Amino acid sequence: MSRQPGREGPQPGWLSNARAMATTQTRVIGALVMREIHTRFGRDNIGFAWIIIEPVMFCLGVIAMWSIAKSSSHVETPIVPFLLSGYMPLLMYRHCVMRALRCMQANLELMYHRQVTIFAMYMARMGVEVVGTLAAFFITWIIFYIWGFVEMPHDLGPILFGWGLYAWYSVAVAILIGALSERSEVVEKIWNPLSYIMIPLSGTFYMVSWLPEPFREYIILIPQVSAVEYIRHGIFGPTVATYYNLPVAIYTSAVITVLGLYFLKDARSYVDLQ
Repeated sequence: MSRQPGREGPQPGWLSNARAMATTQTRVIGALVMREIHTRFGRDNIGFAWIIIEPVMFCLGVIAMWSIAKSSSHVETPIVPFLLSGYMPLLMYRHCVMRALRCMQANLELMYHRQVTIFAMYMARMGVEVVGTLAAFFITWIIFYIWGFVEMPHDLGPILFGWGLYAWYSVAVAILIGALSERSEVVEKIWNPLSYIMIPLSGTFYMVSWLPEPFREYIILIPQVSAVEYIRHGIFGPTVATYYNLPVAIYTSAVITVLGLYFLKDARSYVDLQ
C-alpha cells in the first residue's frame, strides 16, 4: 500500500515516548527555573533584574580598580572590554559550580516528585547562571558603548562561540563537581581553595600574548583560556594577538560532560531523604 503525500504514518513507540519525556522535562526545567529565581531573588522589588545587576556590580568594581592600576602600567589593551571579556565568564563559571555543590541536599523536597529528575535540577540552576551572566555581559557592553567606554566588537561570531564554549565547560565542571559533592563533603572543602588557585590560570586577567613563547602552547590547553581568547578575538579582531586551541577545549569539555553525567546518574543513592 502506498502512502499518500502529506500523510505521515504512526511513529515508533520509542520515538513518541522520547518526545513525551523531552517535553515533560522541558516543562519541569522551566518550572524549576522560575522557582530558582523566586527563591534567590524574591518576588518583590526588582526581583529577576538581580540576575543581571549582581554580576554587573562585581564587574564594575573590578573595572574601577584595574582602571586605576592601569595608569601606572605599560599595557595598551583597552581595559574595559578586556575585563568584561574575562571577568564576566569567570563569574559564570564560579557561580555555576557554587550553585551545583550539594544541589540535591538543598532541594530535598523536590526529590519526592517523580517528574523532577536530578538532571533537571542541575540544568535549572545552571541555566539561571548562564543566561543571567550572558545577558549582563551584553547589557553592560551596550551601556558602556553608549557612554563611549567601548567600541563595537569586531566580529560577533567568535564572541558567541567563545561564550558558548565557556558556558559548556562551566556547566560540565559544575555537574561533575556537584555530583561528586553529593558523595562526600570533602569535595566541597577541597574545591573551594582549588577554585581560587585556578583563577590566575583562567586567562581572566592576562592575554596569552603577554606570556613568554614557551608557555603559550601549554596555557591554551586550559579550556577557559582558549574560550576567553576566542571571545577577545571577536572583540578586538586583528588589532590584538590572540592564541587558542579550540579542538582541545571542545574535547576536554566533552570528556568532563560524560564524566559528570556518569557520576550524576546514581547520585540520588548518596542522598539521605529522611
